[in-house]
Amino acid sequence: MRKLTAGLLLAFSLGMTFSSVEVKGPVCMGQKAEIDVQEEANILYEEALELKKQGSLEKAIEAYHQAMRKDRAILAYDDAGLIEDLKNDCEKKLEANPEDVKTIETLAFVNAVCYSDYKAAIEYYQKVVELVDDESVKDRTNTLIARLKATSEAQQQFQTEIASQMREERLKSWSEMERADRFGQETAEAQEKARQLAEMYKAKDSLKNRVPQLEQELKDLNEEYDKANRLWYSLKDDLYYRKRRRLKDDIAAKEQELAEAREELEEVESTTSDLERQVQIQEQAQQASPVKTYDNYQGPTDSGSAGSTGAVAPPANDYGAPPDDSGSSAGEDDDIPLEEPLPPVENPDFPSDDETPAEREKRLQELINDL
Repeated sequence: MRKLTAGLLLAFSLGMTFSSVEVKGPVCMGQKAEIDVQEEANILYEEALELKKQGSLEKAIEAYHQAMRKDRAILAYDDAGLIEDLKNDCEKKLEANPEDVKTIETLAFVNAVCYSDYKAAIEYYQKVVELVDDESVKDRTNTLIARLKATSEAQQQFQTEIASQMREERLKSWSEMERADRFGQETAEAQEKARQLAEMYKAKDSLKNRVPQLEQELKDLNEEYDKANRLWYSLKDDLYYRKRRRLKDDIAAKEQELAEAREELEEVESTTSDLERQVQIQEQAQQASPVKTYDNYQGPTDSGSAGSTGAVAPPANDYGAPPDDSGSSAGEDDDIPLEEPLPPVENPDFPSDDETPAEREKRLQELINDL
């Protein structure tokens, strides 16, 4: 394998070709040279992987480095850790010889191409400019540094825009989630208020029916007590005395029960009034909220709608009163029509009913003659 690879590389370096097809034109020559470079890079890549499997890490690193220099497309392949090995090897060499221009340039190339670390690559390339004396090398390196700076700025700007966009989307998502949560909480609170209000209405109706009933029962007890009291004073019978005492206790208990019922009714009415006000405020807030559902959405209502039902009043006539179903205005007699009937139109094709048969026969004869 290594002998075949070395032979192929030697053949490529000497400019030999194994194609039997005659290449014509500079374009075809350029394409063939590009294909040859790709083949060389692939061969070196395969050789680097094989050398690493055999344990020759240094030679594998060198082969992979040459393959990467020839064609950067091999970076899309699995490097089996050779990129990291190449970087570590260069860093060790640089520690031993800090002014090794070749090692510094290799580190700059690896950082720029393999890791997209343009800041580190620019620093290494600037060291190359400081160490070399050849002006042409300095010019090419400075040009490369300028390109890396432009690429780094463009990347930084792109990352900033992406980060800003993601932040805005995240904030928007959070805002929508907060609005949805707040809307759900408000809806749950509104439903709870409505449930409490329904219970208060039920308790209010029950108490409104109970208070008159207790008042009537108290009235009946007072009447029985007055009767028993009169009988006791007139007859001096102990039976009426005991009955009077019992009725007096019942009246006291009934008065206490009536007072408690009235107090409870006042409390329920106050609570109901507060709940009604809270429900009204929540409904107004839901109408003003941009988050709506089909359940609580209502179309636009006319400012002149009647009451809370949303019914729109019929348009008024010239006198300000709405017309009734019979077609007459308010205040006018229903038998008098609004408009005079149109006069009859003389149509020869449709004679009037008061025409005699003789006149009709004569008119038809005239029409036939005119034809």
